[in-house]
Amino acid sequence: MNKTLVSTTIKTAIAATLSLLVAKAFGLKFASSAAIITILDIFETRKATVKGGVKRTLSAIIALVLGILVFEIFAYRTWAFGIYLLLFVPISFLLKIELGLGPSSVAVTHLLSYGQINSSIIINEIGLVTIGTGFAMLTNLYAPESQDELIDWIEDIDDDIKDILKFFGHTLVNDLDVKIYEKKIKKLENDIDKALDLAIIENDNRIENSKKLLIGLNHREREMDLLMEMYHDLKAIPAEYADGKLISDIMIDTANNLTKDGDMVKVKKRIEFLKEHFKIMKLPKTHEDFVIRSSIFQVFRSLNQFIDIRNSINDRA
Repeated sequence: MNKTLVSTTIKTAIAATLSLLVAKAFGLKFASSAAIITILDIFETRKATVKGGVKRTLSAIIALVLGILVFEIFAYRTWAFGIYLLLFVPISFLLKIELGLGPSSVAVTHLLSYGQINSSIIINEIGLVTIGTGFAMLTNLYAPESQDELIDWIEDIDDDIKDILKFFGHTLVNDLDVKIYEKKIKKLENDIDKALDLAIIENDNRIENSKKLLIGLNHREREMDLLMEMYHDLKAIPAEYADGKLISDIMIDTANNLTKDGDMVKVKKRIEFLKEHFKIMKLPKTHEDFVIRSSIFQVFRSLNQFIDIRNSINDRA
């Protein structure tokens, strides 16, 4: 089991048990309902738990008020509960509090069981909701720290990006097949997806959130897309291409300047110089030459975008 699942399991067991014990200690009837509310109110992240708890509390208050009105008007009969549901279900969806539909309606069935309404019954039901929701929120104040893990992951991702760029450069001057790196690219793609999932959870769990890491990973996801585009374009440029060394050098230079201290301005100037170099060359004479020239300009376009994204990442570092 992963760290998040273990944490959620332990928190749910502890919070639900404490809710039941406290509800019983206060002498509340239907004390087990407090534990059920706690279980339903614990979500994977702190933000989701607070949001869900607020919605369920609002849902419970509306349900109790509506239930009291319906039962007082139509008497405490089973069919009156159906009238309550005909009113409460659409209200819940209109107010976007439908996740509280189940537990709130359970509280209303308690009113049906009592067959009457008085202040002690209302206090009992509000107490169950307060205890159940309160323990869910308190328990989720703890969330496992994942920032160090994320930072290590990001460093590995950046290393893989550098390796892929360098390899792309080498394929232009050596008889290498870019398909060799398909597994490396696939691994990078999977690592970014997993890191993004973790960053989203981390961002929702931290009060002083991890938005910078999340934004950085979103940028790297776009870099990954550009690497895929370059991968497909490079397949059209043969190793024996006369000016392949020029493109190779610029790709390796890009890889070597990915860090915050790298000189990406110089790299972009070199790209612009090479674009002009290829523009003043004679027009392609064959279809194959045309495809190669087109692929070169596509690689330059992708590299320029890649550098702009990396500059944005470095500026936020």
